Amino acid sequence: MNWEAFFADVPDFRLNRRKKHDLLDILVITLLAVICGADDFEEVELYGRQKEAFLRTFLKLPNGIASHDTFNRVFKYLDKEAFGDCLYRWSSQIIATLAQQMNQISIDGKVLRGTAKKGHKKSGLCIVSAWVGEYRLVLGEEKVAAKSNEKTAIPELLTSLALVDSLVSIDAIGCEETNADLIVQKKGHYLLALKKNQPVIYEQVSERMQQMKFQLSSDEHVDFGSGRIETRRCYVETNLALYDSLQTWSHLSSIIMVEAIRDIDGVQTQQTRFYLSDLALSPQAFNGYVRQHWRIENHRADFYGSNKGWRMIFVIFFTPLDHRIDPMDEFIS
Repeated sequence: MNWEAFFADVPDFRLNRRKKHDLLDILVITLLAVICGADDFEEVELYGRQKEAFLRTFLKLPNGIASHDTFNRVFKYLDKEAFGDCLYRWSSQIIATLAQQMNQISIDGKVLRGTAKKGHKKSGLCIVSAWVGEYRLVLGEEKVAAKSNEKTAIPELLTSLALVDSLVSIDAIGCEETNADLIVQKKGHYLLALKKNQPVIYEQVSERMQQMKFQLSSDEHVDFGSGRIETRRCYVETNLALYDSLQTWSHLSSIIMVEAIRDIDGVQTQQTRFYLSDLALSPQAFNGYVRQHWRIENHRADFYGSNKGWRMIFVIFFTPLDHRIDPMDEFIS
């Protein structure tokens, strides 16, 4: 792998006369250490020292392994957008090498644990991410601005991504005609959850789909695990002429309804969800994509919630310098 090509666009802000370690060495060691489970910069340094012989096979390391303070300072002032773009290209190349079918990119926002100020529950760092669950790779992130929500960050993230031949699934906060048009313009496809935040569309879709479901093709999938049984029935409607509220959605091809019945210790609960898509796929295919989106939410929550190394980097990147906590204080346990 040509690391120099991947990170060539990351500018080095340091003075030449004071450099002891190549920027490329610092970036690559940190990335590999975090992937291997490093939780803070001391562990990044430890990884580098333990793997120095291996690292020298593809890195220069003119003065050995940098100290944890050096790693900390470099990432504190690094150009986050340039570094993020490089990671995006790296992830995209991996996916392009592995992919043999249409990728599903799930857009979802999460507040990172441990980032809220004491006494301010809503001050936590919220990141909207594009996540390819099949390969457990993040393609990009967008920070949610203060006094805003995920709704404003989603279009910015979509604009930054290459969506050709990918299916983008987003929860109800991203169910906007403008987002659907943007995805199609970038030669992608969409699967958008529809909820009551779109009251007119939701009312018409929910009423008519309940009336028509026995005339529609369907698919049933049963999941077992963790003491529960969950049955998901998926119905697909492609005759959209009578849905007046959706006539302006020029690329819309399907309305999907998924009825989920969950049985836990003999107690049953039922939930019905609706989705909009520009694709005309089978109920079995849509059932799988909907199921995959919710699995991704759970896996991503576990990944970001438990991996302090990634949270350390996100806090450094997305918190303004004048409000930034010392990541060594926050994340060393």
